Amino acid sequence: MDPVAATTLPIPGLLLAGSVAALAASLWLLLPKTSDTVNSRRLGFLLGAAALIGFAATGRSLGGVGEDAVFLTVAGIAVISGLATIVTRSPVYSAIWFAMALAGVSGVLLVLGAQFLGVATIVVYAGAILVMFLFVLMLAQPSGMAPYDRVSNEPMLAAAAGAVLLGLLTLSIGRLSAAEPPACCRLPSRAQAMAAAPTEGAGSEDDRSATLLAPATAGVESVDADEVAHLGAELFGRHLFAVEVAGVLLLVALVGSIAVVSRGEATETDHRRESQ
Repeated sequence: MDPVAATTLPIPGLLLAGSVAALAASLWLLLPKTSDTVNSRRLGFLLGAAALIGFAATGRSLGGVGEDAVFLTVAGIAVISGLATIVTRSPVYSAIWFAMALAGVSGVLLVLGAQFLGVATIVVYAGAILVMFLFVLMLAQPSGMAPYDRVSNEPMLAAAAGAVLLGLLTLSIGRLSAAEPPACCRLPSRAQAMAAAPTEGAGSEDDRSATLLAPATAGVESVDADEVAHLGAELFGRHLFAVEVAGVLLLVALVGSIAVVSRGEATETDHRRESQ
């Protein structure tokens, strides 16, 4: 049996379709509704666990136990926390689960070697956007939760769309993994250049050495401590207009929030005067 084929699990269509259907049913049962029961939520948890097992079975089997264990752990935290974010009734607990999902995504980025993106995800989303989200929750309904926070809007459509999207992503990732040759069977660029280099003539050795270095370094930028500097140059160079527009939108949102809070305080003051 081919060891390469043994390390990669096939992607049967029935298993993927069943996982998508189970996930859609699980999300529909778990989303907050007016007719929720304990048994329906338990069934939703069971279907969700079965769907996650089905999706995991369509991926690759464990290769390096250490790295894959860490990756699967942080990826599982991100997936489970993301599901808990949309099925939790309380907006505050939903925000906490959202922070856990961000931590899992940051862990995935760190495992994949994108340290800057991992740290930026925690700083920007968990440190700024999540805090702003909590302030919006407190300002929107200070007296209690609104009906749109307790009941999901179109739960069946949302569950079906999320399950189909995850199924398509799993199918695309599986096809890309199957189309990409394994690392043991890839021909390095240096070996390709050596095979294509001329072997006759007095200066053939020098010519081959010069040819070897070209494909290995062509189009490859050095990744060093100047990575953040390059990112800043891209943001404030080619994408300066988009950054300025985002800044203006944030400023308008800040002014609007101040206006909403001021109007709410004025309304409460008027009601108190009328009651007196």
